[in-house]
Amino acid sequence: MNYKEWIGKSKDQSDTMAPEQLQRFEALMDRQTGDVRAGTTLPPCAHWVYFTPIERQSDIADDGHAKKGDFLPPVDLPVRMWAGGKILFKKPLKTGNPADKKSTIVKIDEKEGTSGKLCFVTVRHQISASGSVAVDEEQQIVYREKSEEGAHPIRTKPMDIDFDWKKNRLLTSAELFRYSALTFNGHKIHYDYPYTHEKEGYPNLVVHGPFLLTLMLNAFKSKSDGKVIEEVEYRAAGPIYLGEEITITSKDVDNTRAEMRVLGPDNKIAMMATVKWVYSWNQ
Repeated sequence: MNYKEWIGKSKDQSDTMAPEQLQRFEALMDRQTGDVRAGTTLPPCAHWVYFTPIERQSDIADDGHAKKGDFLPPVDLPVRMWAGGKILFKKPLKTGNPADKKSTIVKIDEKEGTSGKLCFVTVRHQISASGSVAVDEEQQIVYREKSEEGAHPIRTKPMDIDFDWKKNRLLTSAELFRYSALTFNGHKIHYDYPYTHEKEGYPNLVVHGPFLLTLMLNAFKSKSDGKVIEEVEYRAAGPIYLGEEITITSKDVDNTRAEMRVLGPDNKIAMMATVKWVYSWNQ
């Protein structure tokens, strides 16, 4: 299919950036919520709980996502996954300060992988507040063919770095549900086990890729007092399923950059990221 006409397609959203939404995020991250009020700075990746999708229920497909062919192209592949991306945090976003988001399709690539046909769709999101861009982000979505019966995506990439520290975590179904609710993400692989297992062939509910990155950066902040994350480039290397303990690891590469990984219990990589930081926001 020729997707040329979809390149450059865009949509706009606005958000009041209500502090109540950040309170819900902080509750999910098991932090105190009482200090969140108008003017509170969003922590890394908390912008994903704002600008949530608002498609009508009649426009939702069987998988729980919005039907393809409106903003995203009508890719004729049934399974959708989060592949990776890059985020530039250019200035703080604050609750109570209204913001605007422009999303633009910048690239569409069709490839042949070991699992069959693949289609990568790259979307650029720019969030602006008070007249300038605060977050400049590219997200890559991949569509693929359905796995053969009895097969499902697994982690295959072995751990590739030493680490300075690690943090273990076992996620619960309640956390997956609350993250889906916060981001208004209807994708059934995160909460509907019969659909997940019978329709898409996964052995259990799938942990959200964005949630894994959020946990990764939250762990970085907890270990790196005073450092402000300026940029993160990340790639999903394999799934994490409900019931699997994850290990978050980090290694400083130099005095402005760290390599981070999320591992499954088999010590194989689920997500990899390069984090760059500064000690104050560039204004």
